[in-house]
Amino acid sequence: MKKLSALLAVAIAALAFAASPAQATEERPDLENAAGLMIKYRAGVSPIAANGEATGENFAGVNLSNSRDIGNGFRALDFDTPVTEAVALRIVADLKRDPRIETLAIDHDFAISAQSIAALRQEQLAVALGTVFKASSAPLSVKLNDAWVSSSPLTARIKVSWLPPKSLNGGKLAGFQIWKSLNGSSYTLATTVVSPKARFAYLTSGLVAGRSTRIITKAITKIGTAIKYGLPSKSVGLTPTTRPISPHLNGYSDEQATKPKWAPLTLAERGGLPVSYRLNATAPGKPTLTCVTNSTTCQLAGFSADSNYSLRVTATNTRGSSSSQAVVRPRDPYFYQQWYLYGDYGINAPAAWSQLPSTYANEVVVAVIDTGITSHADLNSQIVPGYDFVSQDQLSNDGDGWDADASDPGNFNTNPVTSSTWHGTHVAGLIGAASNGLGITGVAPGVKVQPVRALGGLGGKSSDLVAAVTWASGGVVSGVPLNETPAKVVNISMGTALPTNCDAPLQAAFTAAIARGVTIVTAAGNGNSSNNPMPSLNSYPGNCFGSITVGATNGSGSAAYYSNYGIGVDISAPGGDNQNSEGAPQDSNGLILSTFNSGSTSPANETYAFNSGTSMAAPLVSGAIALLYAKSATMTPDLAWEVLRAGVRKFQPGSQCALTVGSSTQRCGVGILDIGASLKLVK
Repeated sequence: MKKLSALLAVAIAALAFAASPAQATEERPDLENAAGLMIKYRAGVSPIAANGEATGENFAGVNLSNSRDIGNGFRALDFDTPVTEAVALRIVADLKRDPRIETLAIDHDFAISAQSIAALRQEQLAVALGTVFKASSAPLSVKLNDAWVSSSPLTARIKVSWLPPKSLNGGKLAGFQIWKSLNGSSYTLATTVVSPKARFAYLTSGLVAGRSTRIITKAITKIGTAIKYGLPSKSVGLTPTTRPISPHLNGYSDEQATKPKWAPLTLAERGGLPVSYRLNATAPGKPTLTCVTNSTTCQLAGFSADSNYSLRVTATNTRGSSSSQAVVRPRDPYFYQQWYLYGDYGINAPAAWSQLPSTYANEVVVAVIDTGITSHADLNSQIVPGYDFVSQDQLSNDGDGWDADASDPGNFNTNPVTSSTWHGTHVAGLIGAASNGLGITGVAPGVKVQPVRALGGLGGKSSDLVAAVTWASGGVVSGVPLNETPAKVVNISMGTALPTNCDAPLQAAFTAAIARGVTIVTAAGNGNSSNNPMPSLNSYPGNCFGSITVGATNGSGSAAYYSNYGIGVDISAPGGDNQNSEGAPQDSNGLILSTFNSGSTSPANETYAFNSGTSMAAPLVSGAIALLYAKSATMTPDLAWEVLRAGVRKFQPGSQCALTVGSSTQRCGVGILDIGASLKLVK
């Protein structure tokens, strides 16, 4: 949802970033030597680079070692040998160029405290008395065991055991240090054991299942307050294991929709062990269908044509099993062509359906403000009465003006000659086609669809659209009966370059509808142009404040070739793309399948057809929002937007949508709709 506060937040963030270098370094010119650095990495940055070195070492130009957490997001790193203050300042200046580092400061060598001086004098006294205080020898018989426990099944855990060193060289045993390495060469302190009687310790922090961890130990000895760290033990290694994580069931890979697939698990996600997968399909009163495989897809057979099935895949290794979220496979025969519902860059609808019963607890109406609707067996049971707001002087094609008949008479033209588009029928099917074993299924097959006609043979008028939005959302339109089934979601799949700004009447209608708890969804338009400059979009009515404006993507997770983009596009959803059919069934040609009519002018036979456009992307978002309202009786437009944006999946890396406008705003909104993830956030 387009919010002014979001733009302010971006500006504030930009100012904060610009100010940070000046605050990054605390200079202490009064101290002669610097022992190292104190660094705060940016969120998501590992303190260890891919080459095993400390992150930032390549910018520093010196070796940085013994990386350790010192609290508040900072880590301390040592120079191999102390450097002068001047050299340290040059290193800091170089490190400021590293984009991975947020803040840094010099770790200075401070003057020796009085307590330390006393300890030094005590050691000197011991030497004077003939006692030489050397480091101890290495601990003996260091062993590692995989210490995984079922109470923390996804946590890698190692038991380190040892025997005390053979020689303490005059010191008194005080404890042990355990150092670990994930690359076999660079070791960091994992833990300190303060008991001299300890002979084992457990490690969990920083361990990765399936990745070899090497361990060395050192004894800690002391005389008085003087401390020595002993020689390192021989390095020993072990690869920890865990239970596998839950697989992610993606969808269906063949024409019969009987071969679901799931994302491959990495070695760490498999718990460092071989895994097998079991796929189960269940339906009330039907035998469970099962197949077992080591692959990431599995062929099921024996589906009953009259049932919707719930599918779940379980990964198992010797540590246990984890199951995916259930997804629903509808019995509708054309479901396999609806890649936009289940594909890798679809909206994850099957996972959403598994979270709701077939009959929703909260009845939700979605108004489709469009060309009206034709009779269709996949829609008729879903329809509630609507209204026709097409004025007669706009060539309504039905011979009259406003009336209670919202059926689509056809929007053909004779000059120039064009066939009827049956646009409203196609949009309505994407939202609410019934899951009835016939044709397709909509995003929200349990909602009601309300046809509200505002487009005729030559398009529509703004005044008609204002009346349609007001009436559909439960407002009063003079001379028109009150809407007995007002909508919770209003879908407007239209976009035009004129007017270039939202007019005051339509903005007032939007504002009033939102105040009544109604979410408005608009299409971004098909002009393949950036929706700039602010504050308005170049696509009406999406340039009205408060609506969720939807751009179109294709099956590969990038922008559809025609979709508008830029500031003002809030979110994206599949809209079809016949120039890039990757990720879609071959016979779909990358387009969006929905309900249709075969008539070229007036209605004829019901059928199904492929289409594309942001007009197809918007109803996928409208249907998804309807599911949010169906799950929560307290859902609001603001909350609906927040959970949608929190659940989105990322665009294809390197694609047009993954680029940004300026420094921060994404070209195609916050991401691609994932209603399975978003619905899970609604309690």
